[in-house]
Amino acid sequence: MKRLRIMTLCTVVIAACIFFFKKREPATVAAGKGLVIKKEWLAVNQHPLTPVKDVRPADQTFLTFPEWYLVFSPEEQANYFRQYTASSFPFMSHTAQIWESYHIVNDQIKDNFPVNKGYHFMIWVIGSSASVEYSVKAWYETVTGRITDTHEAITEEDRFNAKFTQEYVDFIKNSPWYAFDFGSQLRKLWSTSFFGDHFLRKIERKYILTSELLVKAGYGKLIGMGTKTVYEDALLTTAVVVDSKCASLKGAKTFGDSAVLVYLPRYNSFNRAADILAESGCNFKEVAGNNSAILLTVLVPSVDTATFEGTQIVFTQVIASKPSQKRVALAVPVTGLSKLLKQLDAGKISVEHIFDF
Repeated sequence: MKRLRIMTLCTVVIAACIFFFKKREPATVAAGKGLVIKKEWLAVNQHPLTPVKDVRPADQTFLTFPEWYLVFSPEEQANYFRQYTASSFPFMSHTAQIWESYHIVNDQIKDNFPVNKGYHFMIWVIGSSASVEYSVKAWYETVTGRITDTHEAITEEDRFNAKFTQEYVDFIKNSPWYAFDFGSQLRKLWSTSFFGDHFLRKIERKYILTSELLVKAGYGKLIGMGTKTVYEDALLTTAVVVDSKCASLKGAKTFGDSAVLVYLPRYNSFNRAADILAESGCNFKEVAGNNSAILLTVLVPSVDTATFEGTQIVFTQVIASKPSQKRVALAVPVTGLSKLLKQLDAGKISVEHIFDF
């Protein structure tokens, strides 16, 4: 048994190396070599109006992309699993996109901001964990999953996988992944019938999904304990400074006649809150104490070549399980965010996420 585990691990590592080092088209395409954003967009705000406790490092709008990719990835899986099984999902393309995007965003911030060692370390931890998970899944689904594969999600277990993945995505959009209740999902999995059509597939899916849930439950507890030890509790709001047009907002604090401080919900909820302010005619001056570039992603058809005034495309990613669609990462100065959001809304372009530092 020990030899089998060692052989399995070696096979996964070899498969991952072959995937990464063979000649292939990149899964993430940079808008240019190295730094593509104007350097003046990357200046640290020396005199923020935002209270010190609410100021976050300016480079985190870029560094949060690899972190949020680990929300986009399971969301893509949840959408895919509604119709198809996990046995045909392009896990290794997602592994490539994690590290390619990290390399590109790092090119934008290095030599422009102080090194954010804590955030880089976190990305390496979560990126490595996801890479191992996806490599194991890719190997397993290729070797074992395809033997039982029904191609469409017709077993209770495959349908459970789609539902569980969606519930997980909904949770992690506003909460840390390690706080998710994997135990209750395991009980739901085993509440499905034991016998039925495609019995071999049912048993095989119960095995792999049980393994996944148990591993994530255990690993999540360890990560949760480590996070509490190393990091402070994350703020659940984002302080923004807008112009005086928004002085009537509830809880607003005015700075003379020209600026107003308000608090918006952080993480996924920030997207809608920022859009509402833009629709109301408010113009951003600071987000989390920063007036430098802020990153956001939009989802558009792969053939789309639209550009937006006052913005810079940083990179594009084809959606691996839906090649007709791509993700475009845009950088814009905080002061231009409202204008861009209104442009996107007028063009009926879907904003995937605004990275609020």
